[in-house]
Amino acid sequence: MGGGGAVLAQSGTAQNSRIAQDQGGLVVAPLQVDRTAAAGATNSLTVENRSKEALSIEVKARPWTVSGAGDVAPNRRSTLGGVTVTGGTFTLAPGQARNVTVALGAVPVGGSLYGALEVTGLPADIAKRKGVITGYRLVGPLRYQPAAKRYALKAGTLKVSKGQIVLPVRSSGNTNTTVSASAEFKSATGTRRASARVPVLPGKQLSIELLSAKRLPAGTYTTTVTLKQGTLTTKVKKTLRVKR
Repeated sequence: MGGGGAVLAQSGTAQNSRIAQDQGGLVVAPLQVDRTAAAGATNSLTVENRSKEALSIEVKARPWTVSGAGDVAPNRRSTLGGVTVTGGTFTLAPGQARNVTVALGAVPVGGSLYGALEVTGLPADIAKRKGVITGYRLVGPLRYQPAAKRYALKAGTLKVSKGQIVLPVRSSGNTNTTVSASAEFKSATGTRRASARVPVLPGKQLSIELLSAKRLPAGTYTTTVTLKQGTLTTKVKKTLRVKR
């Protein structure tokens, strides 16, 4: 990143932000936006340089990338549409602070929008340096919640993947409310139960890991999975064949 190989000290939680503040470095407060989506909704955050050198700062709104297991990370190749960051690129001398404005232009079609705030700080003279250069990267949540939450889940085919019994589930609702799943696997040898809790983003599909396949003897199982998200409860019945 920049003219050399930059190693970024990362922080994604309020606790880590406090540690950075105590030890010096880059401090952002608050390191999140969490509010009901509304046209023109504006938030201000303060970026402060507590290091001993000048830092080049960039503040970006990023979309999330989502793994099949539901893990999220900022997509550093893109910016989050509909969100404007005003005054997001500047240089701070040691001890200086500056306010940055984050605004939502309009309410998204689905009524909600989820992404990440990414703040990076690199030495202002990075182009003149050689070797490995240390910088800062702070990541916090950007949540514009729907005024009226809508829950909608669609389950795919139950299967064995990488030694785990997984159920693909897609959310077509408008909220990031956690999904809980409880499952019963019934066969001639008895009943086994499992449960899981995973976050999900609107419009995304994830694979809920219910149970290690090693815990089920080979055979055919009648499976009932109960999915809950907010006020929604739905039951899915599937047939699962486990081979050895």
